[in-house]
Order: sequence, then structure tokens, then C-alpha cells
Amino acid sequence: MPRYRLLIVDDEPRMTQVLGILGERWGYEVRTASDADHALRELHDFPAEIVLTDLKMPGMSGDELLNQIRSRHPETPVVMMTAYATVKSAVDAMRNGAFDYIMKPFENEELRLTLERAAEYARLKQDNAYMRRELGLRYRMDNIIGESEGIHNVLRMIERVAPTRATVLVTGESGTGKELVAKAIHFRSARATGPYVRVNCAALVETLLESELFGHEKGAFTGATRTHRGKFEEADGGTIFLDEIAETSNNFQAKLLRVLQEGVITRVGGNANIRVDVRIVTATNRDLEEYVQQGKFREDLFFRLNVVPVHIPSLKERPSDIPLLAEHFLKAAIEEHDLPPKRLSEDAIELLKSHTWPGNVRELENTIERAMILSPEQVITAADLWLPGEQNSTGSSGHQRRLAEGQASPREVHIPVTILDKPLGGFLDEMAKIRVLHALDRTEWRKQEAADLLGIDRATLYRQMKKFGISGS
Repeated sequence: MPRYRLLIVDDEPRMTQVLGILGERWGYEVRTASDADHALRELHDFPAEIVLTDLKMPGMSGDELLNQIRSRHPETPVVMMTAYATVKSAVDAMRNGAFDYIMKPFENEELRLTLERAAEYARLKQDNAYMRRELGLRYRMDNIIGESEGIHNVLRMIERVAPTRATVLVTGESGTGKELVAKAIHFRSARATGPYVRVNCAALVETLLESELFGHEKGAFTGATRTHRGKFEEADGGTIFLDEIAETSNNFQAKLLRVLQEGVITRVGGNANIRVDVRIVTATNRDLEEYVQQGKFREDLFFRLNVVPVHIPSLKERPSDIPLLAEHFLKAAIEEHDLPPKRLSEDAIELLKSHTWPGNVRELENTIERAMILSPEQVITAADLWLPGEQNSTGSSGHQRRLAEGQASPREVHIPVTILDKPLGGFLDEMAKIRVLHALDRTEWRKQEAADLLGIDRATLYRQMKKFGISGS
């Protein structure tokens, strides 16, 4: 085990002396403090990986010290020492973020094992922080591709808002990359080594959403067999991204407003206020101001969330960015699938620029990846691009139309014999099912986004899922 730093806090000199000797014997680098104020001064110069503190002390209590440490050093595990008579207070302290508690008088071996668990927790936190820094490289600013003025405005807003604590409302059509912006804000902030937690608000009914975000106590409802920490507790010290915030109820919005105003949550079925330090970034493809006027969204919450608005333009509003994005996705697909290098022909690029892109950047990424995989040639031409919805008056696809007009060369297509044996209707249904499954997979089963990607409404998507025997996820 590495030599972790251990800070011991107790107002009884004899206790701190004995604990200090034991800590050094077990391999820790130890410092002691006689009260909470002294402990906070020590932590400034001695960044301990573990704090062992008494619960009842004159002046600032162990509870108050815990809150201070959680605020200043959120990754540091705090172990509380308590007499039997105050065990309830220790349990309350754990609800507020203490790592563990141990009752006086305790056996040396019991304390040693408790500190070992805290040390392992500290090690995992350090490893996770390293992994998050590495992961953060994927969400640097250069991963938001584009040279248009609209994208430059987005990048400037990220640069300005990321270092602050301000709440951010990201708006834009489905598939424009709202979560990419949220991650860029997180990983360019002082919270980059803290957790990043994403919740799709539209994917859960109200009761489940509250439990998911705020947690619940054991027995709070049927099936609640154990206490559950919510996403806000998981995101403590980091960022929580609430996608599709417009799809929430007024009742839930009132509870979210309380988190923003007071910085506390209450688990479902519980009474204790749990303080959380979380930056909130929300996103929607709806017009929230219109929702406020219609009474579908609380005005006071809207003003709280809309401190810094970041709007992402749709792809059709920035056609000059399409070649850059296409090249980026082409390289990414080559790396992901370990395929030989390919390039886009001029006619392919022109076709991409002329398409309306109802699914925005996500649809473009899918189109490039599909063409990269299916095209047998080194050069991807317009004939290799399947763009749903691009049809002429006869209903033929853009690909078929360009073949007929002689603007694209027909290719040899290898069709499995089993497909040729199928009736035409069955073949088309099978291809339609594959298309629906692909859209659901690419959008992580977010139904509205999948429908947008397919160019249909949500009700039609559900009908197709039922027709093809696709169960929800």
C-alpha cells in the first residue's frame, strides 16, 4: 500500500497520541489536530488522503468539519469516531457524505480495517480522476468541428462559461451535439477531475426520475429493498447534465429549483437534507420560453437554468462545416473499424452539402460510417451515400435518381442468395427493421432522437417497432 497521509482530529490529547502511533505503525504519514479549525489549517499544508475525526468536539463539531472538507476536498474520505450514545449522529453524517464511522471504544484491528477501506477508496478515486483526465482529451475544443460563425460563437461561449459555476442551458435540434458541448464545459472547468453524470429526463416517468436523481431510502416504495444514492450524490464535486429538461413535470421542476436555490436534496421517502456541490447543465430541443408561456415549464426555474444560454445551430444552417465534419467522421470510422483509408469524392461532398440533414450531425456521422463500411472502393462517391428522405416525385432515392441521370456510376452490388429468395415485401420490411434498429442503437434508444434521425414522428416510430417486434429499451 502506498504511504497515504492520515489526519487525526480529536480534542483529547491522549487519544490523538495513541491513534498517531498506531497510524504510523500501519504505514501512514500522520498529523494530528486538536480541533476542527486546526484540522482545516493542517489540510491546507498537508493534503491528507484520509481524515479520521471525532464527532463531538468543542467549537466546530465533526459534522461541521465534514461539511467543510466535502466543500474544499470532495475526494477525501472522512471516517467519524463516535460514542454509542451518538451513533444516530454518525449515521446522519454518513448520509451527508462521511465514508464510514467507528464506535468508541474500538479494537485496534477494527480501526485498521476501516482505514484500509478508506485508503482503497482514496486510491480508486485517484485512479478514476486519472481516467477522467484521459477521457477528457476526447472532449477538447478541437472535437467540436466547424469554421462557421455559429460554431465559433459556441466555442467562445464554452471558453467563457467553463471556468465559472454558472448553470448553462444548451439548446438546438436533436443530433446537433448538445452533450458534446456539455462535456466540453465540464472537462474545461475546475471540476474536470470530478464526476460527469448524464440523465435523460424524457426516458423516465416522474416517480422514477425523482428516485434516479435524488435517490431513495429503503422501503420508500414497493421494490425499494435498499437505500439508493441518486445521480446528484454521484455527481457531487462535478457536473450533472440533464438532457431533455423540457419533458419534466411541474412537480419535478419545483424540486429541481430547490436544488439550485439551496444546494440540498432529499431522498424519496427520507427527511434528511443532503448537501450537494453540483454544477447543472441542461439541454432541450424545445422552445422553453414558449413552454413557459403555455404553463408547461416554471418561469422561475427557466431563469435559473438559463443563466448562460448556448445555442447550437443546425447542420443545414452551417453547410460550410459539412466537409470538415465528414472528413472527421471518416477518419474516426477508419480507426474504429480498422479499415483501409478511404476518401470522399467531390460529388459525394456536394451531395452531403445539399442534403437537409433532419438528424443533423448525428445523421451525418451515421451516413459517413455506413458508407465507409459498405463501399467496396477506395473513393466514396455519391452513389455510396444512402440519404433517407431525399426523393424525387417518383419516390426514388437520390442515389437512384443520380444513377438514372448518369451523374453517378453504377456499382457491382453483392447480394446474398438468401436475400434474393425472399419476397420483395419481406426484403423491404427486413431492411426497414435494420434501419430502425440502427437509428435506435445510434441514439442509445432515445426514441425522439431516433425518430428525428429517421425523419418520422415518434408515433410512427412506435408503430414500426411494434410491427417489427422491437421491444423498448
